[in-house]
Amino acid sequence: MKRNPMLTVTGLFAALSVATSLFAASPPAQEASNLLNRLHDNAFKVRYWADQLQTYDRAPTLVSWKMDAGALDRMRTRINRMDHILHRLQTMEGSLPQDQRMEINQIAPPMIELTNTTQIAIQFMRKHEDLIFLPKYTAYLDPMYSEASRVERDSGSRPGRT
Repeated sequence: MKRNPMLTVTGLFAALSVATSLFAASPPAQEASNLLNRLHDNAFKVRYWADQLQTYDRAPTLVSWKMDAGALDRMRTRINRMDHILHRLQTMEGSLPQDQRMEINQIAPPMIELTNTTQIAIQFMRKHEDLIFLPKYTAYLDPMYSEASRVERDSGSRPGRT
């Protein structure tokens, strides 16, 4: 019995199509991957600015409260974006694979700490513009850096994530 080469090729394409669909990320999982990557990128920026604030702290004669206020404002904007992204991830959590649910659960605590610490630092600065080098203010900088680093690490790009 002679095989029809067209049927063999068609069968091969059908098998590849089924296999591809089995291994492709579901739409919610793909959206979550994109959101986690955006969260990672924002956390990288927040960590960078927190590091800059720590650098300013080491050179108080070169810095004014306006530089700190600018960095804190940029951080606040990014953190607000991150909060929105995290909220979106949490609303879709039930339709995501276990590994992504675990990532979201790991990210939430440092995000809460980062948001709270940054808000406290902003409130302190508003009240004490001339006292930004006091230990009370500078004590907020390390946790902001650490929490942004944790969010960045826990939401980091993974192989297979686009």
